[in-house]
Amino acid sequence: MRVVITNKEKSKAFTSMFQNMKLFCEHINLMFEPGRLYAQGMDSSHISVFEIFIPSTWFDEYSQEGNSVLGLSTHLLFRILNTREESQQIIIEYSDADTDKLFLHFISSKTSFDKHFELPLIELESEMMEIPGVDYQAEFSLASSNFAGIVGQLKQFGADLHIRCNEEELRLTAKSNESGNMSVVVPIDDLTLFAINEGETLNISFSLSHLHNICAFHKVSDSINIKVSENYPLKTTYLLESLGEDEEDESKARIVVFLAPRMSEDA
Repeated sequence: MRVVITNKEKSKAFTSMFQNMKLFCEHINLMFEPGRLYAQGMDSSHISVFEIFIPSTWFDEYSQEGNSVLGLSTHLLFRILNTREESQQIIIEYSDADTDKLFLHFISSKTSFDKHFELPLIELESEMMEIPGVDYQAEFSLASSNFAGIVGQLKQFGADLHIRCNEEELRLTAKSNESGNMSVVVPIDDLTLFAINEGETLNISFSLSHLHNICAFHKVSDSINIKVSENYPLKTTYLLESLGEDEEDESKARIVVFLAPRMSEDA
């Protein structure tokens, strides 16, 4: 197997994406298939589930026969990716002749030195989850950096994000007996996309600490797409390419994270 990323923006996105994996889990299985790289995982509290889809066409070079499932430490991967300089391309190699190691290379222009790493592989037992499709009641998209900033501020005022959404308003609120309350009203006209079932009003809550981790991916994509329904996990999608009409398009490289809702006290 040999995978190469030479494009500067794609190298940056790939690095940021896998550096953030340590926020969700200690180990991860990377599934290199002939047509794509896929990964799925769940955080230790079983509140959030992530999926990574990167089609082979997204890479500058992708050579893979059969399927390879490679288990890695996310903390080790973070440390290695943290050494990469912006000008360096990424090369990933794996051989059936050396099945206990993954080789990672950062190849430079003349301005820096090449770096070579051997990552020990880990046997991880994990079953793939079947995530059912949901007909969501509301959907909206906005700049990922703006949403990350709002979530970071709200996190200072409470443990939960309360979303109130109807045809007139999207309101995000955090409440705390010690810190008081903070609310942010996001004008519908400022959203890239907004859709909600006619006559619907949603009131849903989610963990701000987990949302804060999800927002760490904002450097990967300019936009974040969010779908919500009562009694279902929130679904966030970051496209590694420009946001298109169909975010479920299998040809698009993307990160998807699901976050379970907070249950009401009287539930």
